[in-house]
Amino acid sequence: MPVQLIYITAALLFIDLIPLPAGFHNILTVMAGGTFAWGTYVNSLKKIPLLVLVYALFTILYNPVMEIELNRQLWIFADLAAGILLLATKDHIQQ
Repeated sequence: MPVQLIYITAALLFIDLIPLPAGFHNILTVMAGGTFAWGTYVNSLKKIPLLVLVYALFTILYNPVMEIELNRQLWIFADLAAGILLLATKDHIQQ
């Protein structure tokens, strides 16, 4: 995955920290879900089990098909954690 898409996804996660219309969150789940699914795949090929587990959990959380309902405070925590994770581990999933 190009590093620019990782940065865009992280930026969208940080932007979601402020209250925005529900449509933005729908776009975010598609982008973040795809990014974390790719990260799960790449880390499984590299045999890094801890990152596979963490990326898989975020893939499930940001799944656009079957959305998980959380309150606003939990989404803020999840967005912040996901954005930091992407920036901290970008070298593991970029190509």
